[in-house]
Amino acid sequence: MRNRKSSTLFYWLAMLTLFLTSCSSTTLETPPESGTVAVEDVQNGETKWIDPNELQQGPIQRDSLTAVQIQRIASLQKVFVEIDGQTVAQWADNFIRDLNPDSELALWERMATAYSRYCDKHKQLTLAAKNEVYKVILLRSMASPDDVIARLELTILTKQDARDVMEGF
Repeated sequence: MRNRKSSTLFYWLAMLTLFLTSCSSTTLETPPESGTVAVEDVQNGETKWIDPNELQQGPIQRDSLTAVQIQRIASLQKVFVEIDGQTVAQWADNFIRDLNPDSELALWERMATAYSRYCDKHKQLTLAAKNEVYKVILLRSMASPDDVIARLELTILTKQDARDVMEGF
């Protein structure tokens, strides 16, 4: 149960981080310490690394999502349910808080494709290894490949494995 709670906490922090960051190709300086996440200040566009415990869930930005958006969310939830345990409703709640849910959905779809491609190619992966694959992809969505390798603390995957994961992203 502790692993599921840790995974769920990581998921929420990751979702909040992604909602606060842009999808731009801004190159980030290598952050000074591990355990921080990249966040773009929506007011001035500056990207900085902060402690994920400082993140707060943003306000709801719209009353609902379209049927197509919900279908896309359901597809994403199916890919990541083993890792994060979230329901479609929980995923949707995060996306209604986003200023541009379609761009975030597109990013998550790229992440799902990379995750699925790697996991399908390596069918023997344990749940713990899949969690690391997810973390590699998640961090890659916010940082350069070099930053990912420098920052990620891997216990199962090798750095080469992480590079292979990122090739799909």
